[in-house]
Amino acid sequence: MRPTDYKEEYIEEVEKYLNECEDEYDEFHKTRGDKSDSYQRLLTVNLPTIEGFALRLDVSEKTIYNWRDKHPKFLQSLSKIKREQKKRLLDSGLSGDYNPTIAKLILSSNHGMVERKDVTTDGEKLQPVLVKFIDGK
Repeated sequence: MRPTDYKEEYIEEVEKYLNECEDEYDEFHKTRGDKSDSYQRLLTVNLPTIEGFALRLDVSEKTIYNWRDKHPKFLQSLSKIKREQKKRLLDSGLSGDYNPTIAKLILSSNHGMVERKDVTTDGEKLQPVLVKFIDGK
C-alpha cells in the first residue's frame, strides 16, 4: 500500500463516519395465524471501528495509528470511535440487542473491561504473614 499523507479534514471524516454507523432494524412477518400474527425483528449491526474508518479512507490501520501518534487533534477525534463503540457494546449488550457474549469479548479485548473475582480471600484483606526461618544447626 502506498504511503498516504495526513489531512486535517480527516478529523471531520471521523464525525461523518460515526453519524453513518447506525444499526438498522428490520421487522418481517414471521408467521400468520388464525388469531394472531408474529413478527421478528432483525438487527444489522454497524459498530464503529478503527478498521471500518480505515476502509472508509482507503488506508491501512497502521496508517491510522501512525497519524494518531503524530497528530494530537486526530487522536482526540479518533478516540470518539472507541468511546462510541464501548457505549454501544455496553448498552446493546445489556439490552440483548447485541449478542452479550460477543459484546463481552470485544469489551474485554478492545476496552480492558475484564471480569475479576477474588477466589482466594472472598474480598477480605490479607493479613501480613510473618515467616521465620530456622537454621537447622
